[in-house]
Amino acid sequence: MEYVLIGCRLLIGVVFAVSAAGKIRSREAYASFRAAAGELAPRVPVVPAALVPPAVVAGELAAAVLLAVPGTAGAGFAIAVALLGVFTAAIAMAVRSRRRVACNCFGTSAAPVGPAQLIRNGVLLAAGLIGTVLTVAVPLPAAEGAGAVTAALVGLAGAALVLLTEDIAGLFRPLV
Repeated sequence: MEYVLIGCRLLIGVVFAVSAAGKIRSREAYASFRAAAGELAPRVPVVPAALVPPAVVAGELAAAVLLAVPGTAGAGFAIAVALLGVFTAAIAMAVRSRRRVACNCFGTSAAPVGPAQLIRNGVLLAAGLIGTVLTVAVPLPAAEGAGAVTAALVGLAGAALVLLTEDIAGLFRPLV
């Protein structure tokens, strides 16, 4: 089970680190993310809505840092699961109401949200919940050797697939 935990920590930690970096890489990227967040959650009152973008970036960075340290991974998973739950709910509401809203999840995409983002978030939520359970319920010995390296590579490969969700989903869209 320690290998599953390594994979989950890397999967979510890398995705959240890249996501936060994409949002804060420039003023334009952050402004674009702020606009997308406002469109995804149009019913949030103005004052709290202004706090959402910095809170999201802070939460993503906190989760990534906490997941990097074995002793704080449980807190990192808890933050990640909470954020992913909110992200998934906002995307599901946008999809359900048929609003064409850009996710800008990683600070770069202008593609509208859809089923691909819901599936991506479901995978991340599953990894976060598994990681939470493993850090809380099961005392794990330290992972060693080839198994740990393999688990790390699987986690990194999973993160790469998650980060490429938009591109992968684009392969299955009709050419118009």
